[in-house]
Amino acid sequence: MLLNGHKQPVISLTLNIPGPTKVFSGVAEAFCEGCRRVETLLAQENLAISDQKETRAKTGYEMLYSVAAEAAALKALMVTLEEQDALGRLFDIDVLDANGRQMSRTDICAAPRRCLICESPAHACARSRQHSVEELTDEIHRILCAAFSMQ
Repeated sequence: MLLNGHKQPVISLTLNIPGPTKVFSGVAEAFCEGCRRVETLLAQENLAISDQKETRAKTGYEMLYSVAAEAAALKALMVTLEEQDALGRLFDIDVLDANGRQMSRTDICAAPRRCLICESPAHACARSRQHSVEELTDEIHRILCAAFSMQ
């Protein structure tokens, strides 16, 4: 694993896709755009990627980046990508520190993620099952169609 090999923080990029079907039209494009945004932001901040590993499976896509930087600073940067626009809200970007501990938004005093549909805290909606998988998937399809001019 990247964490053990480099003893550096690791960024994990996946997409927030609820339900059993994780790969459908627009998902590959969104994943590639997420990777592009992470890599561009790291380059702008002069943070070199030491190593990376991509996994594409029917259970979803994931890109891991090992980066020589302070984990909290990386988390703050990644939160800006998650909140950049509607497409960014589909990105699930986790940061693990060099010891493998997952950084949270509260670690950097950032607001919790908001629900795609109602803007309430996402964890509360998920826990209460406020919205069906179908409602969430419909919203994700809407975001993907708008981002990539799909029908």
